[in-house]
Amino acid sequence: MSDEHADDQQLADEAELVAAAKRDPAEFGPLYERYVDQIYRFAYRRTGNHADAEDVTAQTFQQALAALPSYEWRGLPFGAWLYRIASNIIYRRGRTGSREVSVEDVSVFASSEEFEGEDPADVIGARSDADELLAAIRTLPEDQQRALILKFARGLRNREIGEELGRSEGAIKQLVHRAMINLRATLERSNVSGA
Repeated sequence: MSDEHADDQQLADEAELVAAAKRDPAEFGPLYERYVDQIYRFAYRRTGNHADAEDVTAQTFQQALAALPSYEWRGLPFGAWLYRIASNIIYRRGRTGSREVSVEDVSVFASSEEFEGEDPADVIGARSDADELLAAIRTLPEDQQRALILKFARGLRNREIGEELGRSEGAIKQLVHRAMINLRATLERSNVSGA
C-alpha cells in the first residue's frame, strides 16, 4: 500500500470517527486516544512543565467535545483542529503570564552545561558568539524572530510553528528562509564592520 493511499485511508477512517462522535459524544473516545499524547507533547513543548501541559491538554479536549456539533469535516486530520484549539489556549495563557516566545529564548544556544570542562577562552568565545547572534536576531522583524526561536531554540517543526503562529507550513518555510537570509546578511555586515 502506498503512503498516499494509506494517508487517504487514515483520513477516511478519521472522518468516520468524527461522524460517530458527532452523533454520540460517547464515541469521542477513539479520537481522544488517537490524539491525547500528541496534544500533550505539543502543550509541554510550549509551556515547559507537566502541570500546565496537562491542563492545556484537558482544556483542549473539553473544548473540542463541546464544539464538536459545529465542527465541519474538511478533509484535514482532526488533529489540525485540536492543535489550533491547544494553540489558542496556550496563547491566552501566555497573555496572562505563561511562557511567551521571546528573543531571550536564544540563550539556549549557549547554555552552561554545554561547556562544562571546556577551556574558559572557548566558553567566552561561544558566549560572545551567542551575544552577537542574539543582537542580530533582535534586528529581524518580529514574525521572523518568533519563527527562528520556535524552530531552533524550541526545536519545533515547520508544521508546529505554523499551528502556533496561525500560518501554513509553506508560509513558515518561507518565513524561516527569509529570516535566515536576513540573519546571515546582518551577521556578515557585523563581521565586516567589526574586522
